[in-house]
Formats: sequence, C-alpha cells, structure tokens
Amino acid sequence: MLKTVVVAVDGSELAQDVIKRLSWLRIASDGQVHLVYVQPPPDPDQPADLPRPHPDLSVYLEQCRQMVPCACSAEMLIGDPASEIVRWAVTCGAQLIVIGSRGLTGFERILQRSVSAEVVAEAPCSVLVVHG
Repeated sequence: MLKTVVVAVDGSELAQDVIKRLSWLRIASDGQVHLVYVQPPPDPDQPADLPRPHPDLSVYLEQCRQMVPCACSAEMLIGDPASEIVRWAVTCGAQLIVIGSRGLTGFERILQRSVSAEVVAEAPCSVLVVHG
C-alpha cells in the first residue's frame, strides 16, 4: 500500500481526470495525498503587481477527499513545474507521482516542453502518467 502520493494539477480538465485515477490506487488510510500546483515564476518584463490567475485548489482537494481514504493537502508552489514537482516529491518522501500528459509527440514535445516527460526522467519514485 502507498503511504505518500504527489498529484500534479494544472487547472485543466485533465487535472480532474488525474485525480479520478487515485481510485485505482491502494493508498493506506494513514497515508497522505499532496496535490501540487506549480505557478511559473513571474515574467521580469511584466509589472510585479500584475495579478497571476491560478486554479481554485479547494475544488481539487474536495475531489481528492472523495477518492481516497486518507488525508489530502494542497500546495501552490512557484518555479519550474517539473523541477518543483520532483522537489516536492523528494521533500515529502513520495512513493508515487501522478501527473497528466497532453499527448504531445515528436517536435511538439520539444517545442512546447513536456512537463510529464521531465518529471518521469527526474523523479525519485515511480510516476503514473495519465494521458488526456
């Protein structure tokens, strides 16, 4: 049984599908699911007081609590998404990272940068990639 799972969410519809996949997993009742949203660092060319929208993590948190028998928490981090997801997994001792993939292939993946591919390459634990 899993004790610690990190779930990357990004505000998309795919993020809700990612959370639904938690029902596939065996997570211990004394375990922990960490929902993580990573906001890219502010653009230095933009005004510092410019509002930066982000998803309502309470919606994901409620959905998570309906899917698993354990505690759920939500964290909003700032930085490079792949690096921050991996860093958080290391920090909390995650046994699994669950992340969505937009299904980029070939040249698209190079140009648009695949966060899920970077997480798979750098993760300290297993990674479940949910394709959208």
